[in-house]
Amino acid sequence: MSPSLPFLRIPKTAQLVVVTDLEQESFPVIHLKKLFPGRDFVVVSPRDFKIGDWKKADKNFEGFIYLEEKENQLFPAKQPSENKIQLLEDGFQIQTVKWQEIPLILLLGGGRPGLIYAVNELSQKILSYQGEEIIIPKIDLEQSPLLPYRLLWTWDHSTNWYLEQVGIQEIGAMNYYSKPPEGFLEDYFRLIDFMSLNRIGGVTIYGFLRDCHGGIEAAQKLCKYAAERGVRILPGVGINAYGGIYWEGNHRYNLTQWLRQRPELKAVLGAPAAFSIPDLPPLWFPENQYTDTACPSKPENARYHEEAIAWLAETFMIGGINFETGDYGVCQCEECSRRRKENSTWSLQDMALLYPHLFSAARNQRQDLWLISEAYWDNLLNRQVLQSLEELPDEAIYQFCFNRSYWPRLKTDLTKEYVQGLPRSKNIFRTHMGSQWNRERYELVADRFAEMMQLAFKSGMKGATIFGEVSAFSVVNEVNYLAFARFGYQPTLTWEKFIEKDLSPLFGGKLATEIYLRLLTVPFQKAILDQAIGEAREMSRSLSGEQYRRWIWLQNRLMQKKAMTVD
Repeated sequence: MSPSLPFLRIPKTAQLVVVTDLEQESFPVIHLKKLFPGRDFVVVSPRDFKIGDWKKADKNFEGFIYLEEKENQLFPAKQPSENKIQLLEDGFQIQTVKWQEIPLILLLGGGRPGLIYAVNELSQKILSYQGEEIIIPKIDLEQSPLLPYRLLWTWDHSTNWYLEQVGIQEIGAMNYYSKPPEGFLEDYFRLIDFMSLNRIGGVTIYGFLRDCHGGIEAAQKLCKYAAERGVRILPGVGINAYGGIYWEGNHRYNLTQWLRQRPELKAVLGAPAAFSIPDLPPLWFPENQYTDTACPSKPENARYHEEAIAWLAETFMIGGINFETGDYGVCQCEECSRRRKENSTWSLQDMALLYPHLFSAARNQRQDLWLISEAYWDNLLNRQVLQSLEELPDEAIYQFCFNRSYWPRLKTDLTKEYVQGLPRSKNIFRTHMGSQWNRERYELVADRFAEMMQLAFKSGMKGATIFGEVSAFSVVNEVNYLAFARFGYQPTLTWEKFIEKDLSPLFGGKLATEIYLRLLTVPFQKAILDQAIGEAREMSRSLSGEQYRRWIWLQNRLMQKKAMTVD
């Protein structure tokens, strides 16, 4: 990609002009400045920019950086006669050109995500340093994702990205929040930084609103932080379940508060709240406020949720909403029983009854939201079950979850023809693989994530969602996330290229990476673990920095396994 001769050498005394509509204190501008330490930066609005003024500038003036999202308004790409390029929201272009004999670096994004990705690409793969000089090669690069929806899924209580705090939890679906109040932002700021760096577009958060970790104010801070970095926040909301729109607290849109005022609107459940996943023993929930459920057939409940969704979209800089109707039982009152036959743990018919009005309420506030409807698990290949989706709006995104035990069927039977025949056109995967629900929270599943994104692309699915609760400090999870992110943006990638281009720099080379991945999966046998620990120790001897840290993490992981092994 880079020729031997540089396009531009930037000495320490250089002055660079950044032409942009963005504020000087915006994240992309601040991030760009950090790439050129010690240089004099001048930020100019395109409306005030006159190239003639800079052609007569001080001898320290080196060139321009044009930083823009949505479209190139000032400098046409390549030649003035050519048409402006149109980029997807998370697509970007980086180009070096001479404009009236002055060096110009174009950094263009289709939206804020694409612009962030452009700056990151410049930082990670393009800039180089020779002494005090910064070298920028000649480059003409344009990239856009082949799968538009690449998301992480989280519960607030078990999302652990800030590891120096008490109250960390590993599993659960409706837990109380046991961390300090500031832990919510401490965790999610770190998660968002990782997502922004690695082109993961959005994160679903269940427990988005709780009084005990800051309520409205903390949630607003989180949304602003994420939007600046090109990451969409999608509150997970329960419709007639899961606490409603405000998961826990003294607020009008908390479902428990609503049902205490109107107990006649409660659902009639036929059994204690519970759900069963094929790869996990049945999980029972103790009866408490977290399991409060409202009847979907009552029009008062429908109006209440419609009002709450409008408030959510208006109050926060969210990028979307993840809708669920609960998965621990459906109402079996007389009215619901007449209306539908489903009496399992969830109901697509309830979704069809409620969601069209809720989607409209959200879109009336913000047009660009990703509205994701959970279609629950291990049913994507069952056309009969999915018929109810025909009654739902086509512009929403329908999310089909699957477990590890269902994955072989999907790989064999999911075809492009089948996906084209689904009731709705925007369909994505969500998987429990790599999570506590499939007993894989700390297991290597990167190859399956790569295959999943390749299958999504080949079959016509539009993307996928994985769990993102474990910090990337855990190297096995870091590798899982990177596979998901890289193959999501470019599913035509090969596993060999992924190892060579993405993983090798992390571990000290291609061979070192292959050894690392092998050692991650050694069996629970003391003799084998002893040998693996020795290999990992030897591999780390000549390394430093983050490469060394990753090998030390592996040694600790192997020692932990050994300590837990019973003769």
